[in-house]
Amino acid sequence: MAQKKPPKTQNDPQFDSSRKFEIYSLITEKISQLGDLRKILDEVLAILKTITGCRHLAIRMLDSKGNIPFSAHLGLDKKFIDSEHWVTVRDCLCGHVARGALDQSWPFVTEYGSFFTNSLAELLAEVKVNYPKIESGSLRDACLSRGYESVAIVPVKSEGKIIAELYLSDEKKGLFPVEKVEFLEDVSVQVGIAIQNSFLYTQLNESQRRLMDLFNSASIGILELDTKGSILQVNSKGAQLFGYSSPEKLLGYDIKISELNVETEEWERYIESVDETGGGNNFTLAFRIGREEQHLEFSLKSVKDSKGNITGYRGTFNDVTDRIRLEEERLNKARTESLKNRYYQETLALRDEIKSEYPFEEMIGVSPALQKIKKAIQQVAPADTTVLIKGETGTGKELVARYIHELSSRKDRILVKVNCAALSEGLITSELFGHEKGAFTGALQRRIGRFEYADKATIFLDEIGDLPLETQAMLLRVLQDGEFERVGSSKTIKVDVRLIAATNRDLMLLVNEKRFRQDLYFRLNVFSLEISPLRDKKEDIPLLAAYFIDTIGRRIGKKVDKVSGDTMNLFMEYPWPGNVRELQNVIEHGLVVSKGNSLEMPEAYFVQGPGQKRAPELVPLEEYESKYILEVLQHTRGAIYGPKGAAVILGLKPSTLQNRMKKLGIGRPKNR
Repeated sequence: MAQKKPPKTQNDPQFDSSRKFEIYSLITEKISQLGDLRKILDEVLAILKTITGCRHLAIRMLDSKGNIPFSAHLGLDKKFIDSEHWVTVRDCLCGHVARGALDQSWPFVTEYGSFFTNSLAELLAEVKVNYPKIESGSLRDACLSRGYESVAIVPVKSEGKIIAELYLSDEKKGLFPVEKVEFLEDVSVQVGIAIQNSFLYTQLNESQRRLMDLFNSASIGILELDTKGSILQVNSKGAQLFGYSSPEKLLGYDIKISELNVETEEWERYIESVDETGGGNNFTLAFRIGREEQHLEFSLKSVKDSKGNITGYRGTFNDVTDRIRLEEERLNKARTESLKNRYYQETLALRDEIKSEYPFEEMIGVSPALQKIKKAIQQVAPADTTVLIKGETGTGKELVARYIHELSSRKDRILVKVNCAALSEGLITSELFGHEKGAFTGALQRRIGRFEYADKATIFLDEIGDLPLETQAMLLRVLQDGEFERVGSSKTIKVDVRLIAATNRDLMLLVNEKRFRQDLYFRLNVFSLEISPLRDKKEDIPLLAAYFIDTIGRRIGKKVDKVSGDTMNLFMEYPWPGNVRELQNVIEHGLVVSKGNSLEMPEAYFVQGPGQKRAPELVPLEEYESKYILEVLQHTRGAIYGPKGAAVILGLKPSTLQNRMKKLGIGRPKNR
C-alpha cells in the first residue's frame, strides 16, 4: 500500500497557497458573468493552467448517463478529445470511488471523491495488485500512452449530483500535493455554480422567449402603463390597434395614451375609476387611427407596490369598432322608424296636448331632457333665486328665462333683457348701470341703466361670459348688496332685482384663465340649468316641426298640414348646430318654397342652404363637424380664443375645440 498522503510540494513552483483568496476572487469574477458558458470555462482553465502548472486541462459536462455532451479544454489534442479513450467519470478511478467500488481511505482518493496521482505508472501498478477487479484500461491507454504522470480528476457537483468533472494532467511528476487538490475541489464548487447559473439562465431565457411569443401572438392587445399614462409594454396586436407597425415604434419614446388621438378627458375619467375600484371594468374609447375612427374596449387593473401605492396599470384591449357601428346603426334605424311612426300617428293629438299644457305652450317636446327643464323651472321660479342657464346657441335659453319670470312673484313687472355680447366693453357698463351727463365723451345726458329699470322685476343677462372684468365687479356688488352707482356719479342706488344669466361658454374655464371672477361665478351658480342641444333630443323634432309649421304658416298665410317622410328623414339625420332656432328658420324657408299641403325640403338645401353651408345627407357626423369647424375658423381667421374666437361661436371650451381639431385632423387656416 502506498503512503497515505503525497508530499506537499513537488515540482510545483507556480502554486502559492497564500494567493488562494486572490485566485478565488478572480475565478468568482469570471463565473459570475452571464453569457457564453464555454467562454467562461475557457477563462477559468487559463487561470488554472497558470496557477497549477499543468499543461493539459478540461472541464467536461456530464449527462445523467455519464456521457459528455459538452466540454471546454486547453492543451489537449483533438485526436485525444475525439477518441474513445476520453475518460469519463464512469470509468475513471474517482468514478469507482463514488460508486463504492474503491475504499475512500485509499490515499489517492479524497473524501470529496476526487482522484489524483503524482505518478500514474506507480498508481496503475498498485491498482493491479490491490484491486485486480478494477478495469482501468481507458485511463492507462489515454494518459499513460501520452506520458502523463501527474493526473487529477475532480468531480463538479450540484445538489449532490455530479454534473461535470475537472480534468488536469501533465508529463511532470508531483504536481498535485494535497493542498492543490483541496484548492481544485474549492474551484470545482465555483465551476458548479457557473454551470448551474448558465443552465438556469438558459432556462429563463427560453421561458421569456416562450412568454414573449405568447405575448405577441395574442389576438387581443396587451398593455402596461405607468402612472403618467406612458406606454411601458405593448404586444404586437396592441401596437397594430394603435396604428403602429410594431411595438418598437411605441416603446422607449415616452408615448402616452392621451397623445394617440383620443378624447383626453374621457381617458382621465376612466383612469380615475380604475384608481378608485382597482379596475377590471370594460371601458370603450374612440381613437382616430389615420382617417378612421376606431373604438377600443379596455379592461385595465391598477398595479400596486407593497405599501399599496399605485405604480401603473396592466390589462387588455380590443377593437370593438364593428360591433359598436352595427349597434349604432340598429339603434338609429329603430329610433328613426319609431319617430316616423309616432309623427304620423300622434302629431295632431300631441300638438293639442302640448298647447293646453300651460304655461309651457312654446316649450315643445316630449324628451326626458325637456321634461327635466320644465320641472326645474317650476321648482326655481317661485324661489326668487339667481339662476344660471347654460346651453348652446339656439337652444332656447331666453325662452327658459321668460318662463321663470312668468312663474315668479315678479311676473307683473317687466323682464329686462340684455345681450352682453352685443355691446362693446366701453358701453356695457353704461348700459347696465347708467351714467351721468358728461361722465365720458359722448355722454350728453343722463342715462338710466337696465338695473334701474328692472327694480322689483327680473333682469336677463344673456352671454354673461362676455362681461369685462370691471363690469363683473360692479355686477357682483349688485348681487351681494343690491346697490351700485351710475358711471360718473357717487350716489348709491338701491335696487331689488332678480338676476337670470345665460351663457354658451364654460365659465369655470374662463375663471381658470383669469377672464371671469371666481366669486361672481359662485354667486351666479346658485341654481343652474343645462339645456341639451337639439341633436341630443331628436324625439322632439317632429313636434317642434309641427308647431313651427302651424305658427309660421298662420303668420305668412301658408297652410301646410304635414312634413313629407323624406324631409322628416333629413330633419332627423341633420345635426342642427344652430339647434331649435335653426330648425325654425329652415321650416320658414320650407314653407315659403313648398307647394301643396306638404312641407318638402330638397336634399340640396342641406348641402348648400341660404347663407350657410349645411351637412350632406346621411354623412358621418364627424365629416359635417369637420367642415363646420373649418368654416368657423375661416370666419375668425384662425382665432380660437377671445370673444370673437371660434370657441365662442361654436359654444365650446377652447381646450375642447383644440382636442376636437386634433382628433379630426384640422389645422388652423394659413391665411391668418
